[in-house]
This record gives sequence, C-alpha cells and structure tokens, in this order.
Amino acid sequence: MNKIKLWPLVDETSHALGAHYKPALDKAAKQAGLEPPASGILITVQMFDPHPVASWRLRVRFPYTASRRYDERLQTAARLGFLKAAHEGEYRLTELGRRTVRQMLDASYAALEKMAPLPAEDLERLAGLLRRLVDASLAAPEPPGKWCIHLSRRLDPGAEAAAVRIDQYFSDLNAYRDDAHLAAWQSHDLSGAAWETLTMLWRGEVKTLDELMRRLAQRGHTREDYEEALNDLLQRGLIREEAGAYALTRQGQALRQKAEQKTDEYFYGPWNCLADGEAEEMRVLLERLRAALAEPNSQASADQKIEPVAG
Repeated sequence: MNKIKLWPLVDETSHALGAHYKPALDKAAKQAGLEPPASGILITVQMFDPHPVASWRLRVRFPYTASRRYDERLQTAARLGFLKAAHEGEYRLTELGRRTVRQMLDASYAALEKMAPLPAEDLERLAGLLRRLVDASLAAPEPPGKWCIHLSRRLDPGAEAAAVRIDQYFSDLNAYRDDAHLAAWQSHDLSGAAWETLTMLWRGEVKTLDELMRRLAQRGHTREDYEEALNDLLQRGLIREEAGAYALTRQGQALRQKAEQKTDEYFYGPWNCLADGEAEEMRVLLERLRAALAEPNSQASADQKIEPVAG
C-alpha cells in the first residue's frame, strides 16, 4: 500500500487519543496551580533534563515561536516555584516542578490504562508495529538529524499499558516528522517566522498581514516581525503583493513544494521496515482505533467527558 497515506491517519488517531487523556493531565496541572501553556512548558523542560532550558534551546526544537513567548512561559513557571534559574535566562525544574510533572504524566497514564477501545491483542500488535517505525527512524542515516525524536524518547514510560506506549510512539513519530521538516527547509536560511509565513500562504490559509497575525497569534511575534518576514520573502522573489494581499510566486511555490517532498523523503525512508502487508495491517488497526475513540460512549473514556484537544 501507499505508506505516505498512513501518516495523516496516524496524526488523526493521535489527536483522538489525546482528547481522552488530556482532561486528566490538565486537571492534575490545575490542582498543582498551573494552567496551559505553563503546564506544557514543564513537560518540555523535563525532556531536556539534566540540561537547563533557555528560550534559544526551545527555538532549536520549535523555531516558529518567538523567544519572548518562551521567556514569558519560563518566567511564569519560575515565579510559581516550578522552575529555578540555572544561569542567566536558563532554568531547571525544582523539586516541586519534578513532582508536578510526575503527577501530570501519571494522571495521563492512568487515563490511558483505563481505555479499552480495541481488544488487548490488537493494541499490542499496533504498539509493536509503531515501535518498529520508531526504532527504524532512530537508526536511519542522516539527514535528517535525530534531535527532536531523541528528546521525545526521553519521556518513554517503559513497560506500560499498550495505549500508553502507542501514545508515546505517536509522539516520537511526530517528533521525527519535525526533524525531517527542519532538515528540509533550514538550508534556505529563512527565519522560523518567515518559513511559517510561506507555509501559511502555500496552504492558502491567509492572504493578508492581518490574517497572518490572527492565525498565528499564539506564536508571540509582533506585527513588525511578520512585516520583516514578508519583506524577506518579497526580496527573495518567493511571494508577490498586490493591494495588501500576498501570494506565492512560481519560485516560492516550487521551493515550498520541494521542501514538502524532501520532508516526505526523509520521514518515510525508515517506513520500509514494514512489509506491504504489515503497513496494510497497521492502517486497519489505526482506522479501527480512530473510529472507537470517536464513539461518545466508548470504553475508551468511560468516566470522563471527551473534550477537544487544545490547539
């Protein structure tokens, strides 16, 4: 089968699974006095342990968010006692922070362990197939690098219930997709804001600066940041502007499409570890799991209301 069609299914199933345990994680964070996104930053800091975390290090992992936004989140967590300053601009988890991360993860695992969306043997089979993909990605030649997936693997829960391991492998594969995409575009010497701007225009999700600002408000960039990004893209001949509306040029379209193709080439290379029959088996299992998770009265979450995953 065409393995490229499997990734959107993995991504959709991952989001469906997250909707079942995220309320438990958020509840544990709230009980500790944390609200998103400060709660998320603690889990991210845990990934880097024992190394301290600074905004520049976070932007290596996810370069689309402004440094000031990361600084705000780190400072908030430090003010609440969950982080402590290591060096200027760098932070480590305090004992309270470590305990809170453990409580959030344990709450997530407990919610996942209650789930029975598929027979146990089917969940084990899916976990085994996904683990083979993760291992093959880790062993694949560079490029891409393995920085993102190695960080993700630091949260590996070990020999937990199959649903817990499946969620971890979803995260690992998503991280390797990030590794692949970073390798595909960063050679063009564009800022994260400029690349995401190009991507939004390529997808047809925005046309104007105002639309861009609204769509990417969570990134923490200023209007001036996006004006600079647009000007950079204009000077490179990747986009054109008419009456305040922006669109990709033929050159911009080709560059962005080539980066997407390169991302797929890097990302799907390790998927050859699955025979066609195994890939088809994984597709069937993923579709069944996604459908089961979508059932409002599913055993997947019998004791809590299903809520959408926060963006």
